Amino acid sequence: MIRLHLLFLFLINQTLTINVLVLSPAFGGSHMNFMAHLADTLTEAGHNVTFLIPVADETRKNQLGVKITKDVVLVEQDEIMSRDTLIVDDHMDMMWTLDTHEPNFEEMFSWFNKIMELSCANFLRNTEVFELMKSRNFDVAILEPLSVCGLGFFKKLGIEKTILASSCSLYDFILPDIGEPEDHSYVPSLSSQSGDQMSFYERYKNYRFSRDTKVTMDRMFDRETAIYRAHLGKDLPDWRVLLPSASLFFTNSNPYLDFPRPVIQKTVAIGGISVNMGKIKSQKLDDHWDVILDQRNNNMLISFGSMVKSSTMPIDWKMNILKVIKSEPNVTFIWKYETNDTKFADGVDNVHFSKWVPQTALLNDDRLTAFLTHGGLGSTNELAHWGKPAVTVPIFGDQVRNANMLTRHNGAIFVWKNDLGNYGIVKEAVHQILYNEKYKRNAKYLADILENQPHQPKDLVVKHTEFLAKFGPFPKMDPYGRSLNFFTRNLFDIHAAVVFTYFILATASFNILKFLLSKFSIKLVKKAKKDL
Repeated sequence: MIRLHLLFLFLINQTLTINVLVLSPAFGGSHMNFMAHLADTLTEAGHNVTFLIPVADETRKNQLGVKITKDVVLVEQDEIMSRDTLIVDDHMDMMWTLDTHEPNFEEMFSWFNKIMELSCANFLRNTEVFELMKSRNFDVAILEPLSVCGLGFFKKLGIEKTILASSCSLYDFILPDIGEPEDHSYVPSLSSQSGDQMSFYERYKNYRFSRDTKVTMDRMFDRETAIYRAHLGKDLPDWRVLLPSASLFFTNSNPYLDFPRPVIQKTVAIGGISVNMGKIKSQKLDDHWDVILDQRNNNMLISFGSMVKSSTMPIDWKMNILKVIKSEPNVTFIWKYETNDTKFADGVDNVHFSKWVPQTALLNDDRLTAFLTHGGLGSTNELAHWGKPAVTVPIFGDQVRNANMLTRHNGAIFVWKNDLGNYGIVKEAVHQILYNEKYKRNAKYLADILENQPHQPKDLVVKHTEFLAKFGPFPKMDPYGRSLNFFTRNLFDIHAAVVFTYFILATASFNILKFLLSKFSIKLVKKAKKDL
């Protein structure tokens, strides 16, 4: 009887298991880490997950991020791509001094467009990978809409149940294509340089950033469409058809952290999925870090992430940060620094440089007082969940938006990167975040909210993916508003009709009144003549 029961449970498990393809080009650590967490979450739920990695950047191919998903397929660069590819780190170095105050998305990310196109062609030239994926009979496929190459690949494989997944909190450049509302007047765009309370000029700039980003991405998507049609078939639909046909859109946004904005039903906020609270709480720092943290009562971590290196920061900015460090002798500073060339800090005993730091374990430690961060969304989510006050110094991309998003909860202080050379500004920010209790109190309150939120990101991912696999796709979730022109969608024709109607009524009323007045005037004149 027991054997029959176990067999029954096994059969039930088999019927619920789905085959999922997660496509994630290797180009950026935070993007790959987010997609890896999606893969691991579904693997942990008992599903068969394939993590497919076309290598866009050779230096990132060993930073896959998956922990428990074992079916990993790496698509290496062939000779053609190896000859033409770029070194991404060379382009990241210039982000320190590239001005972020103007709409220069194309200038900042021309390297990204090129490696995505090269990676797409390289990926599709590998026919063995296509045949291998075809043999897996996938139920659901997931990709990040920073590239549409995979959409053509999924369509050729015959996968109709697709999910878009954004590692950033907002990809405004795809909103018009999926029928989601755009509100540039109070919703900061991906590259916005302001928060949700904007002046006239800031609203204009927010709109410009969004429009310029969309124009650039649309051009890249058009070129990718030409590539997947050339390799997989000219009959494949355009990306403008494939993108909105996705039944779900997972976005790395949390309603209790992010700026509020209107969304459609297929958008599911899973912000914080990369923060594994249970795992982080179980992490213990080794003796090396214990010794460092025990040296002083206060400790501050400094890290600018993995894309832009501290070692390539302008020297005067580094020297200014060091000057601030020296001004706080009762604080130990742990600085994530990529090289051993730290002679500029000789004689300063309250700073420790390290090429690698256990960031999550440090954030989990009560001895860490504060964090100076670049504002990447991964670090922002970790800060928010662990209640650490922070100084945010965004460098490029969505980091300004993330910094403003966190700062509005009053647990962080925003500093422009161009102010890193200003001693007064950096000194004041660091001192306040270390000693002003209001930042610690507000950061802890936000962490309590996130820990007790009613819907956890992992549950949302698993349940929605399983639901899609069983009942999808959902073409009826595609809003009809996408097919409306700008004037119709925004009711300009209605407003025009109303204004025209009022104009006709006003004109008619004026003419009637004028007619009546003239008649009355004639009667008065006649009466006056009669009286005379």
